[in-house]
Formats: sequence, C-alpha cells, structure tokens
Amino acid sequence: MAQHNLTDTITFRRGLTIPNRIALAPMQSQSSLEGGYASNDTIRYYNHRSKAAGLLITEFHYVSENGGPAYMPGYPSQMGIYSDVHLEGSKKIAQALKKDGNKAVMQIHHGGRMAIGRYINHQDVVAPSDLHRKFPVRALTESEIEEIIADFGRATKRAIEAGFDGVEIHGANHYLLQQFFSVLTNHRTDKWGGSLENRMRFPLAVVREVKRVVEEAGAQNFIIGYRLSPEEIHGQILVILIKNPFNS
Repeated sequence: MAQHNLTDTITFRRGLTIPNRIALAPMQSQSSLEGGYASNDTIRYYNHRSKAAGLLITEFHYVSENGGPAYMPGYPSQMGIYSDVHLEGSKKIAQALKKDGNKAVMQIHHGGRMAIGRYINHQDVVAPSDLHRKFPVRALTESEIEEIIADFGRATKRAIEAGFDGVEIHGANHYLLQQFFSVLTNHRTDKWGGSLENRMRFPLAVVREVKRVVEEAGAQNFIIGYRLSPEEIHGQILVILIKNPFNS
C-alpha cells in the first residue's frame, strides 16, 4: 500500500500540480465592501495566507446580482464576481494568494433564499419555489434560471481572466444549488423540480456551463471543484440526505 505524506505533490486530472496535500478551506473574511468589492483589508487577509497551503480557496463570491449578499444583519458585505467591475479586486486576490508559488481557487456561489442582504436592502429574494419564512421569497422564472446558469459561466471566465487556477462551485450550505436539489425547498412542477432527475437538472447544468467556459477559454490546467453537503438543517429538523437521498 502506497504511503502518502502531507508534503507530497499532487497532480490533478486536468494537469495542475500543487506542491503539497494541504488545502486552505474557504472562509469568509468579513472584509469586502458594499457591492461585492475587495477592500484593502481583503487583500491583506489573502496576502497573509499565501503560505498556508498548496491549494488556497477563497471565500464565496456571488455570481449574479440577485445571488447575494448572503449575510446576517451586522456583517460586512460579501465578495461578488457578477460583473467585470469586480475584476480589479479579483486579480489582486489571485496575485496575493499565488505570490509564494501556491495555487488559488475562487469559490463561486448563488445565495438563493439565503441572500438576506437583498431583503435588508428592500430587494426581492429568489429561490426555486415560493417559500414562507420571515421575509418573502419568490420562485425563479425559467428565463431567470437560465440566466443564473450563464452567470456561473461568466463568473468562471472572470476567474480565469483574474489569474485563478480553478473554481469551486458552491453546492452546499442551503444555497441555491442545494435548494434546487432539496425536496424541502424545491416544490416546482416543471422540468426543474419533482423527481430526483429534475431536481438535479439545475446543479448539473451549472457544472456543464462551467466546464464549457473552461474548455472554450483553453484553460487546460484549470481545476473545477464542487462543494457538497451531506445534510440539511431547517429549524429543529435535521434531514440526513446520505441516509435517504432519493426520498421524493
């Protein structure tokens, strides 16, 4: 049986090599400015972490204007990548993380019903279905769904342009991709809901679009990751998806 050490290099299937087996998990820096912009504190935060691991994953960046910010009252804003205006800050983050030879991955995300910052700012909050909670959440139209899929692709293109070595699609933590997968938040009766196959349609479409953009850009060594959740917590109810993942 082969023995592996934390200091071993790893080469991913797409060809990228990282210098060790350690990864920095995505953690919210609570430093971004309103509108999703990186601040000087954001750049300092990532500068200080450039030697933390061979693979460095940023905090979540929302890909659509209606996808964030996903924060509770009193928090700073969330990083955005839904417009080219974010590119300058994204380039600085990538440079900060990569300055010591390690690889940088941007986590891309849509908050869906968890985009609480939109409610606080008197904007509509969207999800797979109309949901009853402390504030109104409306169902996405089919054209809006298609646009968000395209937004994940556009965000990936910006990550490539900014100099990142990969993206991690955030499909966990009650955010939009998981909301489509979950029977608790997806009550749709069209092709985007109902059966397991239909509930998986949106997350899989996002993955396909990200892969298409990477191939089109010719980014051969670019990493594509996907973050999963094994469980859901809704109030006092804990639903273990691994235990019974196909219950419709």
